[in-house]
Amino acid sequence: MSKTVILETNGIVYMIARQREIKVTVADNATWRDVVFALAQAAPKLVGEVIAKDRCSLLGDFLINVGGTQTIQDLDTAIGPVEDNTHFVLLSDLC
Repeated sequence: MSKTVILETNGIVYMIARQREIKVTVADNATWRDVVFALAQAAPKLVGEVIAKDRCSLLGDFLINVGGTQTIQDLDTAIGPVEDNTHFVLLSDLC
């Protein structure tokens, strides 16, 4: 099975992607690295600017925020049991 997650953008990430929300579909057992790879497919303008050219990691100043309280440090961890259409925020830590 799979689920859709929504990455919200703001600041420089929005300026590059020109999308406020980017929906990606990943497997139920997906890692954050899988989310980044799916994001690179859904928003190719982010590759080389926000997402590394290998499409498997975020560049140094960018991160994924969960619930306003947690930032993802290890992209190889599972995204966990989230509901379909759960929102996360993709942002620059320079904000």
